[in-house]
Amino acid sequence: MKSETPVKSLKVLGAASGLGAPDKRCGRGPAAIWKVGQQVLPGVEWGTVVEPPPTAVGEGVAGITDFCADLATTVAAAKVPGQRLAVVSGDHSCAIGTWNGVARTVDGPLGLIWVDAHMDAHTPDTTPSGRWHGMPVATLLGHGAPTLLALAAQGYVVLPQHLVLVGVRSYEPPEKALLQQLGVKVFTDDDVDRIGFANVMVQAQQIVSTGTAAYGISIDLDGLATQDAPGVGSPVVGGIPGKQMLAALALLAGDPALVAMEIAEFNPVIDVEHKTRQLVLALLETLCSGRGVTL
Repeated sequence: MKSETPVKSLKVLGAASGLGAPDKRCGRGPAAIWKVGQQVLPGVEWGTVVEPPPTAVGEGVAGITDFCADLATTVAAAKVPGQRLAVVSGDHSCAIGTWNGVARTVDGPLGLIWVDAHMDAHTPDTTPSGRWHGMPVATLLGHGAPTLLALAAQGYVVLPQHLVLVGVRSYEPPEKALLQQLGVKVFTDDDVDRIGFANVMVQAQQIVSTGTAAYGISIDLDGLATQDAPGVGSPVVGGIPGKQMLAALALLAGDPALVAMEIAEFNPVIDVEHKTRQLVLALLETLCSGRGVTL
């Protein structure tokens, strides 16, 4: 009689692209996590690491589009019943591919909690830097480069009422104006200090769970406290303590509607005493086990 290997509760994919950021070294993040993670997290299924195409040598939209299209296809194909997905990505423009892929596996609207120091809600018309890692939120909402919007059949991945930003503390006026116009709920860093991170995440979960078939969480490591995550692509002073993020994720992990997580912007080259790497591994372990992990 042929035996079947049990499906592991978490499958991790990599998105090794720094194409959308000024510092490309966050594209090395997945390799750094794979090297250690396969040893310390044997209960996780370590899947494909998607690399940028050889032609994507510049910073144009064509390379970003090709990479995100490949990532979306890989993510969608990797999802199996009874298993959560996590994507360890480079710069946060990878989120365009990650969540396009996740949305293709969900039978209905997708909700998304976006933990980040930045709004990432620029469009090609408003961006002061031209960097694609500042545009994924707008793109997922259906505002951005036509080739990227075309990755989703309906032109968008997430509806405004199904998206929540948490921990924002660095943004430009056009980003704020777009999200206000669309009615997206934003919890700033000041809101987190005033309400408490645990309460913010409870509210965020309620919002992304209302009227959706499933939801995910995208964590840009620059949204977390700089002392806990020093190795990030675009550091901003302040942030959510790593222990609080892990505690909140442990609670979310008990919700079957949470189908995927993304961890973005790990730059191993500038990490300090492997603190950021340890936090990434702790986040993956928490999602896998559903239990709080001590840093």
